[in-house]
Amino acid sequence: MRQTKRLLYYLIINILVSACTTIVVLFVWDRTQAPVSLFSRRTPLSNSINTPPAIPDGAQSQATAQPVAPVSTPIVTQELNLEQYEVQFGDTLGLIAQKFDVDIQELMDVNQISDPNSISVGMVLFIPVTPETPPTSVPSPTSANSPAASTSPAGPGREAGVVINGVIGAGNLESERVFITRTGDGELSLAGWQLQDEDGNTFVFPQLILFKDGGINIWTTSGSPNVIDLYWGLTAPIWKPGERVVLRDAQGRIKAEFTVP
Repeated sequence: MRQTKRLLYYLIINILVSACTTIVVLFVWDRTQAPVSLFSRRTPLSNSINTPPAIPDGAQSQATAQPVAPVSTPIVTQELNLEQYEVQFGDTLGLIAQKFDVDIQELMDVNQISDPNSISVGMVLFIPVTPETPPTSVPSPTSANSPAASTSPAGPGREAGVVINGVIGAGNLESERVFITRTGDGELSLAGWQLQDEDGNTFVFPQLILFKDGGINIWTTSGSPNVIDLYWGLTAPIWKPGERVVLRDAQGRIKAEFTVP
């Protein structure tokens, strides 16, 4: 009888110990494992390949306060080379454009020609060429803002001087102009030189220096002068066929003549 009671006590104690152990294990398991909700929503995958990373609230507000400056794309311009060509007998603007493989409109724009039939024999045209084709001679720009200077010695080359290449657009005020080019070596000051017609109209050159192979247009109309264009400021055209164009230096000596065809 005593032995039976003793076994019963042992059994009860064993059950209590097992229950306590189970409770402790469950408690520890509950503390170490995150609860999983059976109703939690699964986040779908994004279809964007370059999804930007999320920005914290503080960083986002700072980025908003400091906008990023736009990146400017550099503009690449094409280099333009010019080759001189003297108009020969029988030449037309179309034939010249075909000869140098350039567009006739581009040829007119470069030479400021509005009438393709206004070219004349001996007139010098500037032909645009690509940088891959080296020009035989590149015209040097004239300086309209340079101080007055005396004529430099011509040296062993041609005598320093100028040539009236032609009168372009005669009779049309908007396109009428006299085209003059430099001959010889060195620099030539045109300050005080005069361009005259047969009716007593006289254009006096400002302080201007022509370099070797340089050229200048003297427009009859008004405009803003630059290194290749000067403006007479008249309100009507003055050149007509058969009229004599005279260019004199500052001392009144005739340096060049031309008869309008």
